[in-house]
Amino acid sequence: MRITFDLPDISGGSQTVDLPEDVALALYDGLTNSRAVIDPKAEDFDELIASTSLLSRLIAHLTLSRERHIAAADATSPNANRRAIGIAAAMQPSQLGVVLERNGRPRNRRT
Repeated sequence: MRITFDLPDISGGSQTVDLPEDVALALYDGLTNSRAVIDPKAEDFDELIASTSLLSRLIAHLTLSRERHIAAADATSPNANRRAIGIAAAMQPSQLGVVLERNGRPRNRRT
């Protein structure tokens, strides 16, 4: 399945990516906040391993991006609403503190 991204900051304006159908559907469902979770379409072991690897790299990249967004949101103000940040990130306060600290922000503002 082919997905085209219109990215004005990249030379050429758009980028096209070929993805396995189940990965493309999972990406689309995630972006559109769909409640559907699809089963893999592939049945071949090598195809399933390739899709799993692709999904793992995507998850790792998105996790790092989410952490940087969390830290950037916290850095917008000394009084940034950490409760709202935690809700948006679907994290407990203790998890949020770990992420903030890992990204150079204070875990506790009182210290």
